[in-house]
Amino acid sequence: MMRISNAPVLFATSLLLVATAPAYAQNYDLLVDNLPESLVSVDRQRPPYPDTGIRTGQEGWVRVNLIVTADGNVADPIIMDSVGGVEFEKSVRSVVSEWTFEPPGEQLANVVADIRFEIHQGRDLATSNFMRRYRRIVRMLHVEDNEEARAWVDQAAETGGWNLYESTMLWLMIGRVEGAEGNDVGKLEAYRRAQAVNTRGAIKGEDRRELLRKMFELEMGQSQYAAADKTLRKLKREPGNKKDIEELAELIARLEGALADDSPLAARATLFNPADSEESRSLWSYAPARRTFSFAALNGNVERFEVRCARDRLEGPVEPGTSWTFPDGAKDCHVFVFGDDGASFDFVEHIGTESGDATAKAAVAQSDGLD
Repeated sequence: MMRISNAPVLFATSLLLVATAPAYAQNYDLLVDNLPESLVSVDRQRPPYPDTGIRTGQEGWVRVNLIVTADGNVADPIIMDSVGGVEFEKSVRSVVSEWTFEPPGEQLANVVADIRFEIHQGRDLATSNFMRRYRRIVRMLHVEDNEEARAWVDQAAETGGWNLYESTMLWLMIGRVEGAEGNDVGKLEAYRRAQAVNTRGAIKGEDRRELLRKMFELEMGQSQYAAADKTLRKLKREPGNKKDIEELAELIARLEGALADDSPLAARATLFNPADSEESRSLWSYAPARRTFSFAALNGNVERFEVRCARDRLEGPVEPGTSWTFPDGAKDCHVFVFGDDGASFDFVEHIGTESGDATAKAAVAQSDGLD
C-alpha cells in the first residue's frame, strides 16, 4: 500500500512564504473543470482556501464525484483523489453539497469535478528548497538506499508548502520509491495521481509518454484491462509515440486478446484512502469494460460497492458468488468499492448475465465522466 496516503499531512512554515502571505491571501485562483456543459450553475460557492495553505504557499487539487438530482441539488459527494493535504479535501466537502444548478429534469448520477487551488495560476516552477530534496532522493534511489529515500520522500510530503508543479514531481518520486520497495499497487496509484494533477509544464512530451507507458505496464501487470485500454488510448494520442507503441506490441496484443475473449477479466484491486481526513473513506474505483461483474478472493474488510452511470445508481454489499449486470444502454459506468485501507479483492468482469453458479442481478448502473 501507499504508506504516504495514510500518513498525517503536516505543513511547515517557510519564512519567505510567511513574509509574502498578505499577497497570497488576495491572489489565488480556484478552477473547477470537468462539469458537464449541460449543468448551469445557480449557486456554486467557492471552497475556501485553507488558511494554512495560504501561509505556506501550498496548492491543492481535489477530484470529487457527485450526484445532481433532478431538481438541481447535489447529493452524496465522493472524494476520489486529492493532492496538497487533507485541508483542501475538507474545504471542498464544506461547500460542494450546497451547490445548486438549474434543474436538469433528470438525475445526473455520475458528475466529476476537478477543483484546483492555485495561489498563482500557471506557476510551473520548482523552488530551490524542493529541488534540493528532489535531487537527494534521486541520489538515494540511484545507490539503492531505499529506506533513506522513503524517509526523505515522506518528510517532503509532510513538510508541504509545494505548488502543483512540485506536487506533481513529488508524486512521481513517490511512485519511484514505491517501485523500489516492490509495491506496484502504490506505484500505480502515485503515477495516476501525478498524471491527474499534472500542470501544463510538469509532465509533457517524452516525459508524459514515459509516464503513460509505465501506467499501462502496471495496469496490465494487475490485470486492470479496462484501465489499461484507456491509458493506451491516451498514449496513442501523444505525438512521437511510434517507438513506444512498437515496444509495447506484445502487451497490446495481450490486451486486445483479453478484451475480445469471452473469458472473465479479473482485475486485482486494493482499497486505499485518497486523503486522511476523518470524513474520507478508503475506496477503489474502476470504469469496467463489461456489463456484468462480481467479486472474488476477498482479503480484509471489503464492505460495499456503488455503481454510478450517467442517469442511475446502484449499491449493495460485496458478496462473493453474486454477480450484477448493468442494463442495456448504460454508458461510462464507474464502480466504487468501500472498506478498510489495504483490503484487497478481485473485480471480475463477465460476458453476459451469468458467471458460473453465481446469481445474476439486473442492475441500473451509473456513468463516470473520466477518460
